[in-house]
Amino acid sequence: MIKGVLLDLDNTLLHNPDRQWVQTFRDEWDRHFADCFGISGASDALRSAIGRLNAKRDSYLTNAELVLDELVCALPLPREEISAALASFYAGPYHCFRANTSPIARSADLVVDLLNQGLLVAIATNPLFPEAATRARISWAGLGDFIGEFAFITHSENMHFVKPDPAYFAETVARVGVEPDECLVIGDSPTNDIAPAKALGIHTWRVSDELGLKPILERLQKPDWQNELLAKEVSASMLKPQYKGNLAALSGLLAEVKAHQWFQRPDPEEWSIVQILCHLWHAETEVHQQRLRTILTKDNPFIPALAPPGPDIPECHDDGVEVFERFRRERLVTMEMLAKLDDGDWGRPARHSIFGLTNLLEMAYFTAQHDRLHISQLCQTLGKCAD
Repeated sequence: MIKGVLLDLDNTLLHNPDRQWVQTFRDEWDRHFADCFGISGASDALRSAIGRLNAKRDSYLTNAELVLDELVCALPLPREEISAALASFYAGPYHCFRANTSPIARSADLVVDLLNQGLLVAIATNPLFPEAATRARISWAGLGDFIGEFAFITHSENMHFVKPDPAYFAETVARVGVEPDECLVIGDSPTNDIAPAKALGIHTWRVSDELGLKPILERLQKPDWQNELLAKEVSASMLKPQYKGNLAALSGLLAEVKAHQWFQRPDPEEWSIVQILCHLWHAETEVHQQRLRTILTKDNPFIPALAPPGPDIPECHDDGVEVFERFRRERLVTMEMLAKLDDGDWGRPARHSIFGLTNLLEMAYFTAQHDRLHISQLCQTLGKCAD
């Protein structure tokens, strides 16, 4: 059943001619740096930085942090001046781009309809620009009044991947708090929206230039449309981007934790943030990795279910960031183990005391689901989740 909808922004909700946008952006960027610092051709440095965002990377710097690092290396200015220049650009010249855009007809109708159906609605725009700039484009689309109602808005300061990397959608789904097969992506680009979302098992709807939003609005009026979209079959190719995206989503949430929050428990029966991280770390080594190794080395093994951990699991370390890093390292071990498997290994059978007949692929996918369960728990602990 569909619980969340991810809406692309440019040329889905906001008409924004790509070539004209790019050229205007480059011209204004070059003018800004030339006027302020006497630097010519500064847009070449930005283009190179954006290219790094599209490169394969395991770093958990946000997109904004990585772009700033790249610009520091490419431009003859100290970090503080570049950071200030970026802020002044997005506060000033950036807003002249509004003249190149226009709201797409019935964008607001679409958002209202989805919200009225009780769905979690997120803006899933390519996170190349900071939060303020992204919010501005949402307003240009005539959707400024809904900003507080969106479950999540992707931008360069809270995301760690960009389109068309499927890990971008995995990170977004985890932040929204739904499973991939509970999610619908509505977008215009076969390359940036449809293909990478499908690669994760997310349902998709492509918006065409000719028909616009009318067909999807008509579909939403059909009774029980949410249940008509059946879950996709799990494949091994879904695992790596989900593992990466889940780590990124967890990293993004932890960046918002204040010093006094790490050990706070919202309720005596609930875990603290450090307890959540300790559970993820120990589960990775003591449960997930061990279970996968057992299935790989034994014929049709029986996998017993462990007793659910109670509310008073130990806080394994006094530094939550360090616990996350230990969990991240162990997850990389898991990913390396799975990367070595042959196609035939994924179907190796097992018997689970709760799941019944299963196989290695299903158990590996359960690991990704387990991540999202506790990412949502952490999100709720921080009060950062949508209702």
